[in-house]
Amino acid sequence: MTESAEHPLVAKAFDAKKHDELARAIENLTSEEAAFFLHKLENAIRKRKVQLTGYLAAMVAWLVTMVGALLYFGTHDGFVIWVFLVPFACVGAILYGFGRRAERYATAPPKPRVAAETPAADTPAAAP
Repeated sequence: MTESAEHPLVAKAFDAKKHDELARAIENLTSEEAAFFLHKLENAIRKRKVQLTGYLAAMVAWLVTMVGALLYFGTHDGFVIWVFLVPFACVGAILYGFGRRAERYATAPPKPRVAAETPAADTPAAAP
């Protein structure tokens, strides 16, 4: 799996000890650099939200499938140990899916900026 390349300034935003350093660095950014940083920060926050949601969904799925596996194990005779692999397979599939989605959000291209609507130079201004 590839390592996610997080921008160094974005990484500082998640470290409480480096907030002052980050504030000084942001003050020196141009408007284009600030927009780029904001885009990267929004993507990093969205990625972390998706990852956290995946972790929570995996825990709930593990609990539900493990209880189901215990019920199945208790009510059936014979070789049913395989049923205890199902919870871990579900957790693996959920974590893989949410991880793929989180990486997609982290590498999303910036949204196109809408130019301010100004009257064109060759069109006459509206009369008052």
